[in-house]
Amino acid sequence: MKVITNCKVQVVGQTIFQEHPVYEVPDDGTDMERLGAFAAKSCYDSYGKDGRACVENQREVIAHKHGSVMEHSYASLFLEGITRALTLELNRHRPFNISQRSTRYVEEEDSAMVLEPYYADIWKRHKLGWNEATNRLTSPRDSQYHNPEVHLVQSFLSQCNIAVHEYLRQVNLLMELNPNKLEGFALRKWARGKARNVLPHALETRGTWTMNMRAWRWFIELRSNRAAEPEIRRLAELILIQLQQLSPVYFEDFYLTEIVDGIPEWQPKLSKV
Repeated sequence: MKVITNCKVQVVGQTIFQEHPVYEVPDDGTDMERLGAFAAKSCYDSYGKDGRACVENQREVIAHKHGSVMEHSYASLFLEGITRALTLELNRHRPFNISQRSTRYVEEEDSAMVLEPYYADIWKRHKLGWNEATNRLTSPRDSQYHNPEVHLVQSFLSQCNIAVHEYLRQVNLLMELNPNKLEGFALRKWARGKARNVLPHALETRGTWTMNMRAWRWFIELRSNRAAEPEIRRLAELILIQLQQLSPVYFEDFYLTEIVDGIPEWQPKLSKV
């Protein structure tokens, strides 16, 4: 069993603007901002290379909260080092297109557990580790095992480890029982699909999540808020950093309000665009 203390976000897809042969827009801005400007200008038939710059146009659109033109642009992000519990919250955002690691098709014999941010902070402060050979917590000083924080992490990971071993036991037993006389991959999938229910919520998962820019703004506004769960708040900040590089104009109004539970809270000056 591996232990993960933080998630990762990687852009794997984004909008590419292809110019219209007749209806032109200025050359400034990213592909996303140019597409947004093209869509906005179509509402007023105000095309032309000499018209209002795309960036200026989109800033004006956002200021007036005409966010629908941002729905033409999208970003696909590959997320890893997140818990399956977190994805239950992620997947409540209806605009998402989701392709997520399957616990039926993928073996979890070499699974990883993701530490919730409070647990991850304990892990880092006490310089803890996990010995995969012995499946035990390691610490620079043995006396730290008497520390209640360290004991909390030890207890949590021990329970996760027990669950993984029980999962493996049930997979093997189910494959032996094999009432449907399945073979090969079909048998393994059948067994994993039944045994996976004992795996912890902390099980690491990964996959691709795609959403339009307007929906990404709302996601960050909602999930960076201090009322959200710390793990999804931690993820929201990493997503914001990536999207600010992809399309500065669409995310430039997000500002740091406060550090809450060690995690920055980011909110937009223009809410619900």
